[in-house]
This record gives sequence, C-alpha cells and structure tokens, in this order.
Amino acid sequence: MKVLVISNFFPPHVIGGAEIIAHHHAVALAQRGHEVRVLAGDNSADLPGYPVNHDEVDGLPVTRISLSRLDFAATGNNVAHPKVERIFLDLIEQWQPDVLHAHHIVGLSLGILQLARARGIRVALTLHDHWGFCINSTRITRHKQLCQDSTQCASCIHEIHIDETLVPQRLRQDYMRWQLDAVDHFISPSHYLANQYIANGINAERMHVIANGIELSRFKHVKPAAPEKRLKILFTGYMGDHKGVPTLLEAVARLPHDKVHLDMVGDGHQLASYIAKIASIAPNVSVKFWGRMPNSRIAERFADAHVFVLPSVCPENQPVTITEAMASGLPVVASRIGGISELVAEGHTGWLAEPGDAADLAERLGYYIENPEQIAAHGQASRERIQAFAFDLQVDHLEALLAGPATERPEPLRLIACHGAPKAETFAAVLNEVAPTPANRPQPASQPCCIPATWLTPEQADLLWVAGPIAGDPVTALKHIEAYRAAGKPVLVDERNVATARQLDDALLLRGAQQVATGMGILLQQI
Repeated sequence: MKVLVISNFFPPHVIGGAEIIAHHHAVALAQRGHEVRVLAGDNSADLPGYPVNHDEVDGLPVTRISLSRLDFAATGNNVAHPKVERIFLDLIEQWQPDVLHAHHIVGLSLGILQLARARGIRVALTLHDHWGFCINSTRITRHKQLCQDSTQCASCIHEIHIDETLVPQRLRQDYMRWQLDAVDHFISPSHYLANQYIANGINAERMHVIANGIELSRFKHVKPAAPEKRLKILFTGYMGDHKGVPTLLEAVARLPHDKVHLDMVGDGHQLASYIAKIASIAPNVSVKFWGRMPNSRIAERFADAHVFVLPSVCPENQPVTITEAMASGLPVVASRIGGISELVAEGHTGWLAEPGDAADLAERLGYYIENPEQIAAHGQASRERIQAFAFDLQVDHLEALLAGPATERPEPLRLIACHGAPKAETFAAVLNEVAPTPANRPQPASQPCCIPATWLTPEQADLLWVAGPIAGDPVTALKHIEAYRAAGKPVLVDERNVATARQLDDALLLRGAQQVATGMGILLQQI
C-alpha cells in the first residue's frame, strides 16, 4: 500500500502533539512494509511563493512546502491555496498513492482532499482538535469563553479577508464542508471529539474512534522521583492561555511554597509574561522554565517529577502529554474537559479539576502533598491503564482502515462560485432561500455551498454568482464569466454589477435581495 501522509508541519521544524502522531504513524506504517511519503508545510523560514524542498526523516521522503504567516492568518485565507494544490497534483501524478492520510492541513490547502478523491485516492483524516468547525480551533471565543453554539461562528469572526476583499465567514465554512465531504474515513482519538464533529455535521458512519496510541517501550524504564520534601509538579505544553497556564500558576501560588517545585517545559508567545507572573504572585516558589525540549528528551522530565498537570481551559482531544505521563507512571491532575476524562480515572490514576478554577486545581495538587504515599499508587494505576493504548494495537486498527475500501457517496454537493463580497441583505436572502440549515450542523445533501470563486474551478462549480464588484478590478469578473460560459455553466449577476452585465448578452441580471435569492433557487432547481 502506498500511503501519502499530509501534515501542515512535520518534524523536526515544529513538534506538537499532531506532528508527533503524524510522524509516529508514518514511521510505523513504513516499518510494516508500506511505501510511505510525506507532504508537509514548513514555516521555519516564512517564505512566500511556496518554494519546495525535499529531505528525509527516519527513512521517509518528505516534500516540504514553504509557508508564510499569511497562509495561517486567522482572519484571512488559511484553507485554500491553489499553488499548494498544484504541488500536490504533481506529487500524486508522479507517485500514484493508494491512500492519503491527512492530519492538520490548515495552512496548506484543504483543496487536496477533493482533488485526491476525484482521482480515485482514498482519503482518511485524523482529527486532533476542532479546526474542522471552529475557526479558532480551540472552541474558545474572542471573549475568552468556551463556545456553546458553533452555529454562531460569525459572532467571533464575521468576515475573512481574501486578498483585499472582505467576505462572510460562511463562505469559508461552506468550503470546508465541501472539502470534508471528500473524506472516506474520519479518525478521532477520543469519543469526545468524534461526537463533536458528528454534532457539527460529519456523517457518523464515516467516523472511527482510534486512539493515537503511545509507544510504551519509550517510557517503561522511567522511574518517577521518590517522594521528598517538595512535590515536583511537571507541566509540558504550549505557553498559552488555552492550556490553562495562568490557572496553574495561581494554583501553585496557593500551595505551601516550601513544599512544592514546578517545572514548566515548552515555549509560546506568552512565556515571558508567565515568568513575570509567577515571580510576582509567588516569588518564593521554586520554579524552573525549561523552554522547548525535543520530544526525545521528554522522558528525562517525567523521571524527575511526582505528578503531571494539564490544566487546559479549552477542550482537549487526547493529549499526547497525558499519555506519555501515564506511560511514565505519573499521576495526572488535569481539567475536567473534552477527552481528558477518557484518560484520567478520578481518584485512581489522578484527579480532575474544573477548568479555570485555581482553588480546585490547588486542592487536587495539594492532595499529593498531604498523601505522598498515593503518588506511587496512582502512578502505577496510570501505567496499567495506559497499556490498552499501546501504539502497535492502535496502528493495527489504522492500517486496516487505510487498506479498506472507499465509502460510497450520494450525488456530489452543489457548489455556487461567489465572486466578490455579496451585500449582507442579499446574502442572507440567498441563504434563506437555498441554504437555510446553518453551517456546523448536519445539512441535507441538497443544500448547496457558497464558495469564493478563486477557491474552485468552473468544472467543479454548478454556477457563478457575480455577487459584488471588486474595487479597481472590473476585469476579473469578466474573466470568471468567460470561463464559466466556456464550461457551459450559468452566470448570475446582481445589480451592483450592471456595468459588467452590459457587456454580456446571456447573463442573468437580477435586482434586489429577494430577486437574487429567487433566481438562485430557480437556477439550482434547473441544474
């Protein structure tokens, strides 16, 4: 079996949980005799224009596409990059893979999913967080609250930039719906995340729960530190608020300063502020910030700890750090959120605390100060519990799924290519007429997707809607119209494009929000 692994990052440049899993899965499949290649992004040089480099990691050929900050812009286009898609097409034309196993692909281009399916390549996608339905990926809103209704994405980010044009975020959501429809098998490491995606519109029959797995042999010789005067607490992860670091620092400040030591491993944009914070609120606490460490050395820190803590305030999927800590024989104190409770058995392998509650977290950590004999007992229970997550067992399931057949589909989704930014009133009327079910909910296959015209081709779309003029650029609309005419696709032009319509003899010119919406419905029925 020829497997093409896709990941927006791949070691050694960026090493987070998703990259570690992508790497481990790729190596394991190659060791089982499959031919494996990797296509990955690389933002280490922040180069525009998508130059390509080739290297090798653990025997795996890796094609790296240089990405820039703009490719990851939270309020811009971080999902559709045609130049990346052309690189992908060249690679699959040369190599002819049987199956594509994708991980994180925001920043690269989701367009590779439909391109792969159109060429008969099976597609599997391992989900690591909420990026498929949350523009922030964390389910944390811009008001720093946990999102309870994903149909209200526009309240966080109403519009996104496509070059100089602001368009409704719904166009991005519809594009993602279309691309994710190409996936044969969704793989979620936790039941929590699987259920979240199903609630947000993913077909349950295509969802499979397969744990990431943990290479137990890497940690079987780790012997956690024996109890001593200070409780050694270890945190490893990104230095950002979504990981709950402020809560951890406040919790540690509540503990007896002479009975606790805190090790903080990781880097992030708020590292300096956290160093200043702990010095301010607990100047006498013993603490060390280690910065970023290679994953190959993380066992050293587990061996020098008594308890591992992950106080996330965003819903985690199946944190690699927790599985590694458990495999090392450490008790785990973590937030009662997301898929974490599927790993931590409260009162048996550790404790769960309310997210963002420093007092509750301090109480859970303080338990091990008051009951040091439970460190070894809970640590041993952790090690026993994680045996069921042995990496080879999970790769067995993954290998069988990747080798299986593609899934059958009903008719493909209908696609409306949208040029320019529609008026808010007109766009609302069009959605009400032809797409009334909100994004991030199960939508009927008959409900079309509105997608920026530059993110698809006339051959892929069903019709072109010239929804708004682009300032200083009357030529692009005419080019789109010419291409859609050549492909035999209908064109709808609204009243803001009268000058463009006058140059045409067969485009449908409609005036007013309701007339555009009604005309759109009629065209789709005819198609």
